[in-house]
Parts: sequence; C-alpha cells; structure tokens
Amino acid sequence: MISKEQLLAQRFWNQGLIEPYRDINQLLRDSLGIQSQYVNHGLFNILTRLAVEKPVVETMDDAILAWGQRQTYHFYDHDAWFTMTAYLADTPRWPDAYFAEKGIDGEKESQRLCQLIAENPSRKQLPDSYGDAWSDLFRWSALFIYNSKRGRLYQRWLTDDRLVIWEDNGLPTSQLVSRELVTAYFSFYGPATLADAAHFFGVKQSKIAETDLSHLNRLTFEGRCYYFKTWKEDVTIPDVLALGKFDPLLVSYKHKDLLIDPVDYSSIWKKAGQISALILIKGRLRATWTFQMRGNTIAFKVQGKQKISQKHQATIRRRFRDYAKWMEKSISSITFSFDD
Repeated sequence: MISKEQLLAQRFWNQGLIEPYRDINQLLRDSLGIQSQYVNHGLFNILTRLAVEKPVVETMDDAILAWGQRQTYHFYDHDAWFTMTAYLADTPRWPDAYFAEKGIDGEKESQRLCQLIAENPSRKQLPDSYGDAWSDLFRWSALFIYNSKRGRLYQRWLTDDRLVIWEDNGLPTSQLVSRELVTAYFSFYGPATLADAAHFFGVKQSKIAETDLSHLNRLTFEGRCYYFKTWKEDVTIPDVLALGKFDPLLVSYKHKDLLIDPVDYSSIWKKAGQISALILIKGRLRATWTFQMRGNTIAFKVQGKQKISQKHQATIRRRFRDYAKWMEKSISSITFSFDD
C-alpha cells in the first residue's frame, strides 16, 4: 500500500533534494528548467538541489535564462531549452496577438533587435537604443518572448546585468522530441499524473500521447494514476526543506494537495500570482520565509504558525548561510517569529 509520504519521498529524491546533483548542467537538463520569476529565488532553488564548490558567478557560467513553458522565465541548460521550445512551437504565443493589436511588425522589430544585440548585448543598455518605443515593444518582455519562443534568443545571467544572445538555427519537428521530454518530466518530477505533466508544459493533456507514456511505470493513489521512471527503495523524507519562491515542487504540478493541505493554499499561492517561499518539516508546511538583499548583505525572516524546534532552526540557518556564501554575501540577520 503506497502512502503520500512515500510518493513525496520519491519526488524529493528525483529532484536532488536528498542526494544533491554534482553538476549544474545535468540538473538543468533533467529539470527542464528552474523557474526564476525572481532570479535570486531561482538561484536558491538551484542551490537546494546542487552540491557546489565554486561561487555562484562561476557555477552559473553555462546556464541560460529564457522563456519556456507557460511563458515563464527559467534558468535552463541550453539544449533543454531548445528542445522545450521545439515541443511548444505550436502553442499560442501571446506576443503575436499583442503585436497584431498594436500594429507592430514582429519580424521587422526582431531584425532590428538582432542588429542591436550584435552591437551591444547588454540587457541593461538596450532600453537606451529604443527610447519611447521600449514600453510597447518590451511590455511584459514581449519582443524577448516573441523570439525566445522561436528558438532565437536567450540571456545569460551576470551579477549586475544580463547578456542577450541571438542565435537562429531553426527548430526541430516537435514530434521528434515529445517522448524525450515526457520521459524527462516523469523522471525528475515523478511520481506525477498526466494532468501534472500537461500543467508543467502548459499544454492540453491530449498533446501527450499514450505512446509517450507506455514505457513508464505507473501506480494508483487515491484514484489518480501516477507515472514515474524509476523507484528508489528505502528513501525517507528529509527533516527540513527550505524552498524558495516558485520552487519546482510548487509550480510543476496541477494537483497540489499531495504536498500542501488545501486549507493552506491561499497562504502560498497568492491572488497576484505570487508563490511563497516555504519551510517544510518532515514534508509538512511549517512556515514561510522571505529575504531582502541590500548591497552585499542578506536578511532572512521566517514566519510560522507553530514554533520550530531549535534543532530544525539550526538546519534552516545553515541552509541560509550556504546560500549567502554561494552568493558571496554576508548575512545581516536571520529572524524567526511564530504565532503561538
């Protein structure tokens, strides 16, 4: 008889939260991207799955930033992003409709962008080249997304800027990559349902063919069919997990009740699309947390309904110290407050 705890333990194992990855490129390939609406939280969610020896600026050398599933911003391995872009090539792109409404020629503006990038790839300096036209062309990153979704454009992260990279090699046929990506999803995020996978990719369930699922293992839990690639025996849930905003455990599944009790949804998934950073104790929600960077310092604040033991607080502090060290920052404070 499978339990919820066993399913979660498999997810934690598959995602590198128990035995961390040694190579960031492998992590970004296997995960099909780590969502980074807030880049510093995206970096935190990478670090929780990665054993690092070098500071962040050296660790992230090969990673790219681009727009992928559900039009969201992610850290990617380049080849995984390119494959994902090909798979989603036939999904609607909102910048197309937006440009049509504004009377903007997307291809003409893309050619201009390509020329400007060749002259100066600094994301920080690009607005000066556009003047007043910037607000319409790049509203919600429209022209960036327009080209990223066509496999032409991505960015590289720097501590004080982003470099915009243009390449146009043409996309492969999506049918050639569907099985590869579906297998990758259930290998990293499994056990998960078909609805979970469709949510992750931002597609209808019908896009995922039965032939893409036929080689996977499956089990039934509480009336839902869960798919997975492998099952790791004797895995237990970690005592403490600190998850940043938009962590893969929070954004990669349609069915959220496996991890979070529905009564807590509103405190995590906010109306404006925000997703809180969490502290899990034995796989259960115990607190949310925030951090604030000012110059070379970081201040962390943990807020919970019930008191967290001193032992677990010490583990949380270590997680935060590891992140600050990786980011080459110093910690100004780590505070805990509880309702009871």
